[in-house]
Amino acid sequence: MSTISTLEWRGEVLTLRPARYEDVPALVSFHRESARPDWPDDNTPVAWFSRGGPWMHEYFCERHVRAYIDLGWDCWVIERNEEAIGGNVEICYATEPEPFGQYAHLELLELSNNLLEDRIEEWILDQCESRARARGFDTFWCRPVGSGGSLDVLARRGYVERWRSSWLTVRGLDRIEAPQFQERRLKGNYDTEAAHLLALNHRESASYRWRYLWRPVLTPEKSDFPTAVSFSGKGVSLCGRLPAAILLSIWEWRDPRSAWADLWVEPDLSANVGYVSDLVSVAGQQAYAMGASSMEVVVPESVCPGIEERFATVAVPLERGDPWLRKNLD
Repeated sequence: MSTISTLEWRGEVLTLRPARYEDVPALVSFHRESARPDWPDDNTPVAWFSRGGPWMHEYFCERHVRAYIDLGWDCWVIERNEEAIGGNVEICYATEPEPFGQYAHLELLELSNNLLEDRIEEWILDQCESRARARGFDTFWCRPVGSGGSLDVLARRGYVERWRSSWLTVRGLDRIEAPQFQERRLKGNYDTEAAHLLALNHRESASYRWRYLWRPVLTPEKSDFPTAVSFSGKGVSLCGRLPAAILLSIWEWRDPRSAWADLWVEPDLSANVGYVSDLVSVAGQQAYAMGASSMEVVVPESVCPGIEERFATVAVPLERGDPWLRKNLD
């Protein structure tokens, strides 16, 4: 598949095609130009990653493109007159418990500033949805905050909000008391250890997040994420409850005193405030044992008030909330 689609636009020809490894230098230049980050002092791959992710340095960008290809997902570029890159599109495919189910997800839609027009976005979304149908997926999800896609354009196309996340910073980890629980070490196999569970941190596809959190541990040589990470992956069983999974990461390159907690739970328990807050307490206790003084956790908005009431938390503000929008493609 060399060319997916072309669009004539203001005297230019825009070409949507799969990314190739030789595109990596141009992709990095495009993302740096789009983000215009502060130039890091040491100019290292990790310093650039901290300015905006794997697209900011060739070392991580090449591994990121390779990960998408290895997983059978789609990573596309938009060429302008077959010369400069003016956009980047990524689609991942997953199967999770409801409300997500089997779906395609727009993981990234990034355009040059002078291509930010509804007509171009509609053209790209047409191709994304067509690609998903061709691969046998009849549900498409978009997360405008962070991944891309304009709320107005998505609404016109029939996308409807079905999920909303809240991001909390939990402090006072040394004062958290957790209920009794049993634990076991996980091996990092998403299909056997997490695919049947619902990811409460759904700021991106659960399978995508699981894999990139584990890559620095399991395959550091292929990781599109910095490997200076303290990590814990455990299955946790609270008394009388079905097992959950807790992944804890301390990104040493970013802040060695702050942990990230990712919770995977049985779908029927995802709205149970008491259960979810108990898991947050377990994660907080373990994060403190790993050396953290604070912990970031993303949960469904519906359980956020109960967690805020129980712990010393600060809500991280997100523009217009953090909605996930769904469209049925049939």
